[in-house]
This record gives sequence, structure tokens and C-alpha cells, in this order.
Amino acid sequence: MNVAGSLTSCYIATGSFSRSAVNYMAGCHTAVSNIVMSVTVMLTLLVITPLFKYTPNAVLAAIIISAVIGLIDYQTAYLIWKVDKLDFLACMGAFFGVVFISVEIGLLIAVRTHLLSS
Repeated sequence: MNVAGSLTSCYIATGSFSRSAVNYMAGCHTAVSNIVMSVTVMLTLLVITPLFKYTPNAVLAAIIISAVIGLIDYQTAYLIWKVDKLDFLACMGAFFGVVFISVEIGLLIAVRTHLLSS
């Protein structure tokens, strides 16, 4: 799809943030991991999906949260706090907006906070 999309000037398609986080936490460093992940997801959807039918959403959420938690960089947030308090406010607004609402709203909060502080 990215090849076809590049011919029509559209945005590229990417994996979801949670899949990228799981990929990162698994120690993947190259694009080959995306091929392995794609094949694994395809086999899972075709063969193993009936086994996941009764898996509670809380268990699935716990898997995603445990992978994403490693992407939070406390040291960088502290450094932003020391350098510029208004940038830290935008950072925290984006973080809490993404965690509690959605990625789009988190980004909107960060942009508006930065524009209002300028």
C-alpha cells in the first residue's frame, strides 16, 4: 500500500503504536521484524483466533500496557522540566491526552499549549 500510495501523494501506512511498542520491547532492530510480525499475525488470524475468543479484554490491555510502559522516558521529561516549564506542560498535556482520550486529542493539547505559551 505504501508503494501505491506514494504514486498518489498520500500518507504512508504504518503499524499501530502498540504493535511498535511490542516490537521494540521484543528487541527488534530491523525491518525484517515487520515481516516476521506480519506472518505471525496472519497465521494467528487464520489458525489460532478461535483460541482467543474468550480472552478477556483486560488481559489484552495488560499485554499492551506492559509493552508500552517501557517507552515512557522519565529522564527526558525531567530534562524538559529543568529546561522549560511550558514545554513540560505541553509534554504532560500530550501524555495525559493520549493516555486518557486519544492520540489526536493528545497531539492537539500539546500543540495548543505550545502555541498559547509562545
